[in-house]
Amino acid sequence: MRPQEFNGGIADVRAVEDAIRATRRYTEGIMTMRTAHPVQGEDFPSRTFIKHYEVYPDTEITWDMPVGAAIDWLCGDVLRVYVLFRYDYRMNKAAIGIKDGPEAIKQLTRAIPGFGGALQVVNNGGPKGDSG
Repeated sequence: MRPQEFNGGIADVRAVEDAIRATRRYTEGIMTMRTAHPVQGEDFPSRTFIKHYEVYPDTEITWDMPVGAAIDWLCGDVLRVYVLFRYDYRMNKAAIGIKDGPEAIKQLTRAIPGFGGALQVVNNGGPKGDSG
């Protein structure tokens, strides 16, 4: 299934990322990177930034989590949703890609306070009166 994508301004998309980061239900993936400028090459980093998160709607990741839950998490036996953030600072645009579509969005909205409201702002193109 193709990831469901939401496009908006950097501030609105950052609010969705902040909602995830305010919990203990995620790990930051290894895909987080600053990409090289496609025209100028490796010596010229672009203003594009990509962040990848694995979000666990039903599991809090802590140092003192129960042993059984930690083993399940390490073995990949817990519910996991992949969320990708792409920021383009040159144009003040950003995108969110959520793998597994509407069902994953429902799970994230249920598990993460503020996620649904922040995603709704991105989905509607920003709050009314937003000039950005």
